[in-house]
Amino acid sequence: MAAELTGLADDRALLGRTSTAERVSDILRSRIAEGFFPPGTRLSEDSIGGALGVSRNTLREAFRLLTHERLLVHELNRGVFVRVLTVEDVEDIYRTRRLVECAVVRGLGEPPYGLEGLAAAVAEGEREAREGDWKGVSTANIHFHRELVALAGSARTDELMRSVFAELRLAFHVVDNPRTLYEPYLARNQLILRTLQRGERAEAERMLVEYLDDSLRRMVEVYGRRVRDSAP
Repeated sequence: MAAELTGLADDRALLGRTSTAERVSDILRSRIAEGFFPPGTRLSEDSIGGALGVSRNTLREAFRLLTHERLLVHELNRGVFVRVLTVEDVEDIYRTRRLVECAVVRGLGEPPYGLEGLAAAVAEGEREAREGDWKGVSTANIHFHRELVALAGSARTDELMRSVFAELRLAFHVVDNPRTLYEPYLARNQLILRTLQRGERAEAERMLVEYLDDSLRRMVEVYGRRVRDSAP
């Protein structure tokens, strides 16, 4: 936990003089998504509050916000923990992704589309793969889907999916062979990008449906096995 707390202390400067529970929750959400606090980790009020330089009440409010987002769970008489997803949670997350991401592509309208962010995420994933950083590939893949959702131009949709993607990463951090899980989607991200660049919205949606269905099957298989193996 010491290394994670050192990182949080570095984030203290981000709070400035306008320290709020929302900003604390933004920092913790990012740290959880990046795997600094893996699923099942107990979060110490004293240690984290001291590292960030915030009051106990502010930190508790931040914990409450992240509990509402399903990233944390409060266990009576034990404390606050980073949530461990069930297989059913993973399936529900993918149902939400399919509903939202496919609807975004379906509603794009006439081309051309603003695909610069999507192209940058594809390039990021390919760069991380060349360097053998499969955790980085996972992050780039989330960036790809976040940029896809951003094509809707809706701040509310972006906020909704920010929480969904953060929750999904709780499952990613439990996977023991990320290359096997993520490598096949590098090429598929590139294909979806090229299809949208050609203005073929319906074909891109069809590809995305297959993509998410395949991803769900692979994720349930890998994650389910991992959860069973780690069960007491």
